[in-house]
Amino acid sequence: MKKGFAVETESKAGQAIKRKMEQIEPGTPRYNVLDTARRFKTTWVDLGRTLWEVRQKKLFLQWGYEKFDDYCQGEIRIKPRTASKLTASYSFLKTEEPSVLRRDGVEKPVPDVQVIDMLRRIHDDDDFPRKEFERIKEIAFDDASLAKVRQEVREHRPEPAPPPRAQLIKRLLTQANRLAEAIASADGLPPAITERAVALADDLRTLGDE
Repeated sequence: MKKGFAVETESKAGQAIKRKMEQIEPGTPRYNVLDTARRFKTTWVDLGRTLWEVRQKKLFLQWGYEKFDDYCQGEIRIKPRTASKLTASYSFLKTEEPSVLRRDGVEKPVPDVQVIDMLRRIHDDDDFPRKEFERIKEIAFDDASLAKVRQEVREHRPEPAPPPRAQLIKRLLTQANRLAEAIASADGLPPAITERAVALADDLRTLGDE
C-alpha cells in the first residue's frame, strides 16, 4: 500500500515539473535543472551539482524566488532538507574525492547519496577516529551498501555520555508536569490517578532541589 502511494506521489511531482518545463525555453539553466530533477532517482550527482550551482550563483533570484529553499520546494518539488543533503554531499565529493564525480554510474557506480551524507557527517565529527574514517571512506567508495557503512560507523563511533543527573531530572520533571496536567484535564478518570501523577512530579521536584 505504501509502495503504491510513493509511486503515485512521485508521478504527480514529475507531471508538475513537466508542465513547468513546457513553459520554459529548452537549453536554459532553469530548464536544465528541471530536467535533471525529473531524473533524480538515477542522477543524484547531476542534481546535486546543478543545485549547488543554482545556490552558489543565486540563479533562483532571476527566476522569481527570494530564497533557495523556496525555489526547491516550489519549482522542482524537492524538500529543502533533501536539497541541502544533495548539495552538501556533492560539495563533499568535490573536495574529498572528485574522481567519484567522474564515474559513469554503470561500469563504476556512484555511491548512494545516503552513503555520502553519512561519510560527510563523520568527516565533520572531531571525535570520530580519522584512521577509521579513511578506511570506511574506502569501503563506501567501493560500492558498499548503506547498511554496511552504517554498521562500520556504529562499531567505531564513541558512545554518547549520559546526561548529567540534574539535566535528566529537569527533563523528567517537565514531562511529569505535562502528564499531570493532561490527566487532570481529562474527563472520567479517577481522582487517584491524578493524585499519583502530581505526587510523581512532586517527588522529581524534590530530587531536583537536593
